[in-house]
Amino acid sequence: MNDLSQIKLVDEWDFPIDTCVLHASSIQTDNIPVPQNMARAIVRTDTNEVLGVHGSKYKAIKHDDVVNSVFDAVNSSGISKDYDHKIEIFDNGAKMRGIINFNDLVIVPAVDDYVKFQVKFFNSYDGSWAFQQQAVGIRMWCINTCTTADTVANTWAKHTTNVNVKGSAAKIQAGLNAFFNTKGQYQQWMQTKTNDTFVETFFKYVVCRTTNKTSTVKWNERQLDTLMSHWYTEKKQLGSNKWALYNALTAWATHTNESKSPANTQRLRENQLSKVFKHKDWTFPNEWIAGIV
Repeated sequence: MNDLSQIKLVDEWDFPIDTCVLHASSIQTDNIPVPQNMARAIVRTDTNEVLGVHGSKYKAIKHDDVVNSVFDAVNSSGISKDYDHKIEIFDNGAKMRGIINFNDLVIVPAVDDYVKFQVKFFNSYDGSWAFQQQAVGIRMWCINTCTTADTVANTWAKHTTNVNVKGSAAKIQAGLNAFFNTKGQYQQWMQTKTNDTFVETFFKYVVCRTTNKTSTVKWNERQLDTLMSHWYTEKKQLGSNKWALYNALTAWATHTNESKSPANTQRLRENQLSKVFKHKDWTFPNEWIAGIV
């Protein structure tokens, strides 16, 4: 069994913070208080580091409150007691990311191809990440996160709103239901054939497309090359089908070590993919190429 008492053995995210008055300086005067209705600082008081500066509407949600609430929700939902977790902080604690993998909640789209149910959650003090909880799948072959476009699996809120981090259990259960419903979808994708030309066109016009002042369609060539590399890797293992394409996209989203800020890049790419999987041209191959070219 995995519970919060075990998690507390590693509690680098549980540090004190305070909302503090800012001070400005002019040529004649130092330490001029900035009115709190204009700006305030979130300070990590054990190190005196400023983690973020915000307006008056910002409401800090403590990392520890998020961790407690998510694990309380997992345990109260009763979906499983067999899970592993990993919680990380970034930028001296300004950002926090948690991952819970459920070892006994697994679907098998194909022989030797396993996808585990996973809950991810995020928080920040610098304003870069809203509080968010996601219910997704993780493909164990290469640790790709299988994202879902079904927003019933997500909880999301800005720090300028009244956030109730306690109401997560129902969302986790809904995410689990959506997760198990994807098995048939994954199997259908394995039977949906495609080829290199179709995939490259899809990448160009749906994923890598860039905006410009003219009507000329352009795309990010470096991004395209990276995606095609992932496609060839997944195709070799899974064949030329939509399941391989899906995993090429999720591999691109989750393998971000080349970035200066891997965690930020992963979040941006996963958010982009959630839009890609809602795109009308994801429902190929019937009108697929005709619709995107």
